Formats: sequence, structure tokens, C-alpha cells
Amino acid sequence: MRFFHAIDVERLLKIKGKRGYGISLAVVKGDEIETYCSGSGRYGQDFPVNPDMLFQAGSISKPMFALTLLRYVDKGLIDLDADISGILSDFVKKPPVTFPALLSHTAGYSVGGFMGYRADAPLLSLEDVIAGRGNSKKVVKIKPYGKQYRYSGGGITLAELAFTRLAGTSLRDAFQKEVAEPLCLTRTGYFQPLDEDLVANAAFGGRLAYRKKEDSAHGYHYYPEHAAAGLWTTPIEMTKVGIALSRSFRKRGLLEQKTAERMATPILGDCGLCLFRDGDTAYHYGGNEGFLTFWRFSLKEDLCVAGMVNNSYGHTFEAMKEIENKLFESLQNTDTSK
Repeated sequence: MRFFHAIDVERLLKIKGKRGYGISLAVVKGDEIETYCSGSGRYGQDFPVNPDMLFQAGSISKPMFALTLLRYVDKGLIDLDADISGILSDFVKKPPVTFPALLSHTAGYSVGGFMGYRADAPLLSLEDVIAGRGNSKKVVKIKPYGKQYRYSGGGITLAELAFTRLAGTSLRDAFQKEVAEPLCLTRTGYFQPLDEDLVANAAFGGRLAYRKKEDSAHGYHYYPEHAAAGLWTTPIEMTKVGIALSRSFRKRGLLEQKTAERMATPILGDCGLCLFRDGDTAYHYGGNEGFLTFWRFSLKEDLCVAGMVNNSYGHTFEAMKEIENKLFESLQNTDTSK
């Protein structure tokens, strides 16, 4: 199948046969879910993409972290608006610092994104990352608190550290308990490094397997910055989360309604708590080395689109945005009640 909802996906992404790059798509409208897969999950190999193939989600790790945190907030285990500078006193010298400021990128911290490490690199802690002991700079405050939007993976990593210290558990375990299990997600998690039993059906990023100084047996990067960039998932399972959030926004669901509304309410610009808002839709994009992802859902109905590709170079991002926009518009104009 070359066309999906009248969109020539292969042409837009320049997918060339079974040994090039690949894409996995999932769309939900009402009770119906559709998937589309094309190309190879591992460049240069005959490795057809399938709906259950794992891809790195890049920055879509951030709203999944926010969702996990907000589950703790709803249970009264974490005060969302408390000043958390005390629990981060080894890195934060001037209060206040709150989760909403960090999650909305308005706390004024540095380091926009992370490059990752070869898959078999020595493991790093969150403290290592924040202190600049890896391949990124030290996370420091560079702008006034609460005065402007500045996208900061470093700020999200600070938020993850505060969360793990308050919750007494890892983000991987907390996400599994609070999100994956309630939504029956079996292919989604902060698998850093990726479990060996999951490698067999995991996509490789771009041409990493063929680069010098990379791990050819694991053609993807390791990201110790779990909340900022460490999620592995599939488009099908991303749509499950999107629909769950949409239903929470409309009425109580995985989150309390007021909590979901706050997550999707912009603080500055169009960014809420790790979630961007465009009218009656919410969205986020993701990009890791060799991977790109989009995720958008309606706040008014059960409608969600998600796409993942194992290529992050050249025209791919613009092509993915075009596919996302056309898919969402197509679904909005489709009446599934007939």
C-alpha cells in the first residue's frame, strides 16, 4: 500500500525500497485504529518496518514524563507548585524552582538538547549529565526565572532528578506503574540502555550502524537523559496515550480533569507542561540522532495521529510535518459514525 489517507508517504519521505529508511504511522478516530508501515527499520538491511517495531521518541519523552509526574500529583504524593530548589540544592543555588517552570521551559536553564552516546557507552547518572561530566555542557541558569520561554532539555533533566528524589524510584519504574500498566502499554518505556530482548524488533537510527566509533550491533544512541530524550515506543502506543489524555481533558480519566487541563494550558507562548497547544489540539515533536517523531491529538474528541521514522536528516522533518498535518486534517473531516 503506497497511499495512506490519500497521502503519498513514500514520495514525501523519499523512501526507496526495503533497504532504505522506514516509517511507522498510527491514526485513531473514535474506536477505529489504522496503521501504515513502509521501508526498512535498519538502513541498508532488508528489515521491514512493522507496527510493533520500537523507535526512539526523542523529545516526546518529555510529555510522557510530565504525565507520570502528574499521576503522582493527582495522588497527593507530590506538590506540583512547591519550590523544589531545596531538593536540588547541589545544582540550584537561587530559588525558586518549580516543576511547572521547568516543564514549560520558563525556568531559565541551559542545554537545549542532548546528542546521546554510542549504545554500549558507560552508564551516566542524572547528576553526571547536569554537572556536565558527559558530552553536554553543565546545566546552569542563564535567564531570569519565569520571564521567557527557552527550550531546555537541561531543565527537564533537573525536573527528572527532583522527581526521582521525591518519588524514591526511577522514571522507568514510575512510568511503568503509573502509565504503561493502566493503559496496557507493552512496548513503551524508558529503556536506557535498551533491553537486549527488545533489540530484535527495534529500529536503528539513520546510518549509525555504519559509522566509525559507533556500536554497529546496536545502531542507536544511549540517552541517560530519560525524561528529555530516553523513551522507546511505537506509534500505536503513542495514540493510546493521546486518547487517554484527551479523555482526561474532557472528563476524568488517567488524570483528573483539572490536572489534564493544566497540562495543556500554555504558560508562555504555546507551551504548557511539556505539551504544546494549538487551539483544540495538543502536540509534541521528537528528534534523537537518527530518529524523528510526531504526535498530535484532539482535546475535543477521540482523534490522534502519531508517526516515527528512522531518519533525522535533510528534508525529513518538513516531510513529517506535512504528513502529520494532512493526516490530522483528513481525520477531522471523516465521519466514522456512518
